[in-house]
Amino acid sequence: MKKEYVTFVRRLRDLTEGKELLFIKDLTPGPRKYDTKLVRATLSRQADKLPDGDVLWIRSETGYLHSEPWTMKIIEELPPYVPGQPWQDLFVAMRQL
Repeated sequence: MKKEYVTFVRRLRDLTEGKELLFIKDLTPGPRKYDTKLVRATLSRQADKLPDGDVLWIRSETGYLHSEPWTMKIIEELPPYVPGQPWQDLFVAMRQL
């Protein structure tokens, strides 16, 4: 059974197919629902390109849900923190990983 996740992006055009570094929230019902993970993953807009991938819902910073889910295959789960300064933009800090 495929798992479902959600991620938040500033602009949909910033999310590209292929390998990405992103924070995801687990949508599986139960006590671990909404757990956040930092992962390296392969993304695709079309489910048939990653048949064994999980469902990834995309939301904007303001919470708008994109109408079509993407497919994601987790390559690596990273530590639950991003090094940087407290005032630094999170997305800029993530690009430095």
